[in-house]
Amino acid sequence: DPELLLQYAHSRKLVTENGYKKVRAQQISTEKVTTLLDLIYDGGRKASHGLLELLKEDTFQENFPRLSILVNPDPEEASKRTTEDSTQQSRSTNQPCMSVVSEIVTQKQLLKVAGAMSRTWKEVGIQVLDISSEKLDAIEAENNTQKMRAFRMLQTWRSRKRENATAAKLHDLLSHEDLGLDPEVLDSLLESS
Repeated sequence: DPELLLQYAHSRKLVTENGYKKVRAQQISTEKVTTLLDLIYDGGRKASHGLLELLKEDTFQENFPRLSILVNPDPEEASKRTTEDSTQQSRSTNQPCMSVVSEIVTQKQLLKVAGAMSRTWKEVGIQVLDISSEKLDAIEAENNTQKMRAFRMLQTWRSRKRENATAAKLHDLLSHEDLGLDPEVLDSLLESS
């Protein structure tokens, strides 16, 4: 999310006020990121180091799981993870049928659940899915409808949880009565798609 990164970079004085305005003037997210990175690179070693330290913080590690390599750059650990992933993949392809409960939740399922959330999506994000209010504010600013906001929030949860983002886990998290979500929609998470 370029806006989140820009706000933090600006507050840490990694970009000048003029640089901040230049990035904000960009309309396309990729252009914002490119401009921001160019400005930080032009700011020298101190600004570049500041950006790396910023990306190691919990807020960014939580929202962008692939940045974990900045915190733990051990190549052996990365290699071990890759080997484990490929072993897990070959095991799962040898099994004729996996339980629906252990399947990663699909985009289609997320969209269906998002449609049932209406105005409660932000509350669900903070209280149940443990997503920061800053991330939710960014999602709200980038998406016009509540359904798309809820969908993007659920995608954020899925990205963060990776292989633990199962349909069953999401069903369990969202099944609290006080959330007021339609039980039929939630139960559809447990059906094969």
